[in-house]
Amino acid sequence: MSVVNNALSKLAEKEKPQGQAITKAEIPEIKRSKPVVWLVGGFAISMAIGGWAVSQQQTSVTSLESSNEILTVTQAQQQAFQAEAVVETPKASLPSPTHSKVEESVVIHTPQTVQPSVASFEELPEVKPASTQKSVAVTAKPTSTTKTVQSVVTTTPVPVKTVPVKVAKVEPVSAPVATPSAVVKKEPVLIAKVDTPAKESMTVEQVELTPRELANKSIARAEKALDSNDVKTAFTEYSRALRLVPSDENVRQKLAALYYGRKDARRAATLLQDGIRLNDKSEELRFALAKLLIKEQQPEAALSPLMYVPENASEDYLALRAGVAQQLKNTDVALESYQSLAERDPNNARWWLGLAIQQERRLEYPEAHASYTKALGLVGVSRKTQSFIRDRLQLLESLEGDSNGD
Repeated sequence: MSVVNNALSKLAEKEKPQGQAITKAEIPEIKRSKPVVWLVGGFAISMAIGGWAVSQQQTSVTSLESSNEILTVTQAQQQAFQAEAVVETPKASLPSPTHSKVEESVVIHTPQTVQPSVASFEELPEVKPASTQKSVAVTAKPTSTTKTVQSVVTTTPVPVKTVPVKVAKVEPVSAPVATPSAVVKKEPVLIAKVDTPAKESMTVEQVELTPRELANKSIARAEKALDSNDVKTAFTEYSRALRLVPSDENVRQKLAALYYGRKDARRAATLLQDGIRLNDKSEELRFALAKLLIKEQQPEAALSPLMYVPENASEDYLALRAGVAQQLKNTDVALESYQSLAERDPNNARWWLGLAIQQERRLEYPEAHASYTKALGLVGVSRKTQSFIRDRLQLLESLEGDSNGD
């Protein structure tokens, strides 16, 4: 083998031309089937299979409907058939030994049992033996499923001894006569009539508040501010309320008190004086202004608003008027004030003592002696005041003696 191989290799070398160039091998392209062709073919095959399946289903449904139409009878026909059916032998349930062949064709769609109807038995005459071919078709009332049973039985001639069958006599049963029941008279049912109120509707009306109402709202806000120690808000709200109702003396006094609390006595006094100009007979504003001026060490200015005595003036007003006038040694104003006080409250020793001092200053000694004596006899006088009254009485008695001696 090696010799043969060597010879072949030498022969190949001789046949190989010298300097032959290497050429590229030509490889034929492999034709590939396009995927579109496979896609179209598969779709066509699936459509064909689907159409065949639908046609087969329609064919089976059509055949089933035709068989149902042939084998289905109405209820009335079945009853007529049962009335005319005759049983030839009383032992129909026993199979004959001469039965040749039974052909039975059963088409069952659902496992549902069928109970054939029982025919009535009657007494029949003797029947000659003969070949009998009987076809019984029993069809149940069609339901959601359909069932058909067909049996064909063929018998050969057999001598049968017929026995008369007694038929039960059926007597008509009279239906019970319904007795008329008591007639119940239906009374009309009274239904309460409910008056449904009309649907509530909300109406927005723009109501213009009066200055008094607006002022009341501002006063309420100012009082809340004072409760929370918010003086600035209270000052603003009282000022707004006073602009709305300048005649409100209570608001004016509270605003003046706020000014005085801010160490602005001049503005507070001016505010009270403006109120007195609006109402010259205002006792409250005059009294408030006089007290403010007394605190400011201005008794002369304090007596000025107290010069007017309003009707039915209070004891506090008259007492302040008498005290300021006595301090300023304005005897006439003080005497007038103490006289009014003594007349209103004759059991108050303070008023009689003040009246006696003013009478003594006016050199009315007998009247002063009587007033001192009245004050000494009342309850509520201190020992120091009692000592002062006794000294004044002794002095008045000595003055009266001197005047009588002259």
